[in-house]
Amino acid sequence: MKLSGKKELIDIVLNDIKKRGGISFKDFMDYALYYPSLGYYTCDKEKIGGYGDFFTSSELDPVFGQLLAKQFNEIYLNYFKGKKIKLVELGSGKGVLAFDILNEIKTNYPEFYENLEFISVEKSPFHIQHQQKVLNGFNVKWLESIEDLEDIEGIVYSNELFDALPVHLIKKKNGKIYEIYLNEKDGEIVEELREISEDVLTYIKELKIDIPEGMTTEVNLLAKDLIQTIGQKLKKGFVFTVDYGYPSKELYKPYRMKGTLLCYYKHTYNENFYENIGFQDITSHVNFSALVYYGKKAGLEFTGFTDQAHFLINLGLGDIMIQLQEKGDSKSFERINRLKTLILPKGMGEKFKILIQHKNIKNPILSGLKIIPPQNDRYKIEEI
Repeated sequence: MKLSGKKELIDIVLNDIKKRGGISFKDFMDYALYYPSLGYYTCDKEKIGGYGDFFTSSELDPVFGQLLAKQFNEIYLNYFKGKKIKLVELGSGKGVLAFDILNEIKTNYPEFYENLEFISVEKSPFHIQHQQKVLNGFNVKWLESIEDLEDIEGIVYSNELFDALPVHLIKKKNGKIYEIYLNEKDGEIVEELREISEDVLTYIKELKIDIPEGMTTEVNLLAKDLIQTIGQKLKKGFVFTVDYGYPSKELYKPYRMKGTLLCYYKHTYNENFYENIGFQDITSHVNFSALVYYGKKAGLEFTGFTDQAHFLINLGLGDIMIQLQEKGDSKSFERINRLKTLILPKGMGEKFKILIQHKNIKNPILSGLKIIPPQNDRYKIEEI
């Protein structure tokens, strides 16, 4: 397989392979997405929206941020009323979701806004510059790393962050699990099966993952590290993780023999990981069981797990759509169609999940979890 994409980035990857005698897929993915100024997420390139490679829920309509703000205000009133509260977004990108949330809080929840400190954690200089323009009217503190955060009492949330973390690629062959490494031969990339690292093997054992024979799949150790760091930083409050993925039992079923790795380029998806390096996104589905299991080790308790459709409808999206329908004008119907996209079964409404965890809150009740999906393998977080 010949690498294609940014020549400078390709040269860096090939040089490291030659120097080290091969690199893990995780290292390759890290180069492709996060190498300074050349990686997909760190370069000066439009990534989200019509001119980018994919849409997020917040790009489609501000209602996603508005209803999150409504849920966050409920948390403020029930568990932090009259006290200072931090709201932290991890991997805040262009700042569109942050704007929608802050604008809604400032407009409709003034007491909450008065006690709010908003922190944006974003490593891309390109995105930080964009945010500083978009969020100009709000009091925002910017940090490059979660490690820079002080103790948090409040809410930490992310939207499509965990799926973009570099993953280890593994394969089960003849009853044994190997890790996929990349080597170089005659100027091309070749995949090699090598001994699995102790950290990856421990992850598989701790989560009791049963990998079918012949399956190639992912292990996301960075997600484990990140959720534990969040748990350590959070002293009291909630963690909201919005992303696509499944519990372990569903994620590693035999009909996903090739795993869940996908690339996104100009609103199309492909499985050509070694093409368009630096120009395309590479993602994998989130193992929500892992976030619950490793979060618990850092003091995060399981609050609930739902999908985007149930969450938004619980918070009043249906009422908003009825009000728009009653207006009857063309703009209202255009917006109704956008809102339908957010909750469609087999689409964004079912694809995107919301995991909520809490710490030092006794028996929390959240409106967003009022009605949850049927507890089948796609939604049930099993006890480990």
